[in-house]
Amino acid sequence: MIQAEHDVDEADIATADDDGDSIYGSEASSCYSASVTSSIRNNIHENGLRYHAFKQDAYYPFPNDENEQNRDDIKHAMTVMLCGGKLHFAPIGDNPQAILDLGTGTGIWAIEMADKYPSAAVEGLDLSAIQPNYVPPNLKFIIDDIEEEWVYPANSYDYIHCRHVAQTIKTSHNSCNVLSVIRTLKPGGYFEFQEILYYPECDDGTMTAPYPVRDWVDELNNGIAKLGGDNFGASKLAAQMRDAGFVNVEEIVLKLPLGVWPRDKLLKRAGLYWRVAISDGLRNICSRVFTRGLGWNMEAIDVYLVEVRKSLHDASKHVYFPLYIVVGQKPETGLKGR
Repeated sequence: MIQAEHDVDEADIATADDDGDSIYGSEASSCYSASVTSSIRNNIHENGLRYHAFKQDAYYPFPNDENEQNRDDIKHAMTVMLCGGKLHFAPIGDNPQAILDLGTGTGIWAIEMADKYPSAAVEGLDLSAIQPNYVPPNLKFIIDDIEEEWVYPANSYDYIHCRHVAQTIKTSHNSCNVLSVIRTLKPGGYFEFQEILYYPECDDGTMTAPYPVRDWVDELNNGIAKLGGDNFGASKLAAQMRDAGFVNVEEIVLKLPLGVWPRDKLLKRAGLYWRVAISDGLRNICSRVFTRGLGWNMEAIDVYLVEVRKSLHDASKHVYFPLYIVVGQKPETGLKGR
């Protein structure tokens, strides 16, 4: 462990603001738990996309290039918007002391949490060293693989957070990771998932065939499954948490529109962001999943995605994706050291 073009011009999509750097750490590597070696910062390139070089055999099948980082920040803005401005639903109080963000990506959620809770030591964990250098002084990033054996001390965190990550963890490791989380949390601490179930749904019968987006999701989910993942995993998280010993488990399911068909302005904007996140990332999402999981070549993928991209703009389909918010608490007694 080492401690493209958008379909709209959205200037206010959440991104890092360089003007705020002066209030953060001054050393270029100060946000990391240890000096990040060149081998960790190195990347590999495949089919014109850039991937993390650390733990190249890890399951995670998506790039870490600038386009993917932009999508990460768009999904952050979209999710916070859909959640009514909340960064979390777990009742962690006003002065949490230790927070861990699993699969932190660009670190945008961890940065905002560190700003909101200056009392907390916030840590963001990811396979890729793509986070900014200048961050709040109470935040550091860790380069590690959450699918490996955890070395974090038992009973050490008040709150552990995992968002847009579940489908990138092998199905066989999900239960083990939940057990690792409950061991690592302090008694009474909280674990929270915020995960999209990757299948389009519709309440008014407008998702009629032909609909290339639905066909694409079917292929994607098949490829993910063949690689060992589960794009339907969001609906299983509450049960996994209860099985691991969490109590007071609550599940909230929000509707994330695809596109600008909703009348509600907030939902329309969230749907716009989601469409941008998918449209800008179609090639990123498909590259390894379709080539390694389904045996396609990139030429076939590029041709196939033409109709999918057009279909994303079909406002006659009133489609949404479920966003699962699942919160559980480690019991105040029992499970110590587990």
